[in-house]
This record gives sequence, structure tokens and C-alpha cells, in this order.
Amino acid sequence: MLNTTQNILNYFGQEKVQIVIVAFGPGLKFLLANSPVKQRIAALDAEGVEFDACHNTMLQFQKKLGHMPELVPSAVVVPAGIVRIMQLESHGFDYVKP
Repeated sequence: MLNTTQNILNYFGQEKVQIVIVAFGPGLKFLLANSPVKQRIAALDAEGVEFDACHNTMLQFQKKLGHMPELVPSAVVVPAGIVRIMQLESHGFDYVKP
């Protein structure tokens, strides 16, 4: 998914495309503070990519961990990942699942 994102940015240029990555379910793991790809996330954030984290999924992690998971600094917590995707699609965004 991060490679696909970089490919899109390289092709269109960050001035001509807006990318929002919505993480929910098991996919939320890549946004955890100890993620092995946190440097790539920071680099893509610097290029304007938005990273949204599902609060509902975070609550499930909390049940397992005993505390809310810590996320990378660029993560934006949204109430529900699937609702966020629906909102983005209603505003003309294309859904891409690599």
C-alpha cells in the first residue's frame, strides 16, 4: 500500500492528487507508534498523504492491550474507518485497495 501510494505521487505529483489512507481492523497495526514503516509514513506525510486511524478499531486494541494504542504522530483518529471511506467516496475520492 505504501509503494502504491508513492507510485501515485510520483506519477501525478503531490500538487495534483490528494491521498487519504484509512486504516482499520488489522490494517491499523501499520500506524502504531512502533511500526517498522513509521519512517516511510513520516516521509509520505511530508508529501501530503493523510493517514486516518479508525477509533472503533482502537477500542478493540484497547480491550486486548489494556490501554489505547499509541499511534504515529501523523495519524488522524476518525470515528469509524468504513464511515470515513464512505465520506471520502461521496466527495469524489476513488477507493483503491492495493
